[in-house]
Amino acid sequence: MKLVKIDEDFYLNSDFIKSVEADGENSTDITMKNGEVFSPNVPIKKVLDAICGSEEHLVDEAIIEMLYKANKKSSETNELLLNRLKSLS
Repeated sequence: MKLVKIDEDFYLNSDFIKSVEADGENSTDITMKNGEVFSPNVPIKKVLDAICGSEEHLVDEAIIEMLYKANKKSSETNELLLNRLKSLS
């Protein structure tokens, strides 16, 4: 898996990208293998740099692991809170 940063808060797994097309000067259409299309307001050069491995866009695997663990911990905490709320009713 190669997670790349396309924009400030937009990340994609480049393994699932089917095509990339310019959609104007500052917009790009990214078609995924499953047919889903993303249209970030990002120039095509920046998108292609991200996909091709420009250091600016690569997401360190350690960061991915931290995000995964934080998300898992948050899910576990939410589940515990929900169970406690159910037991109070």
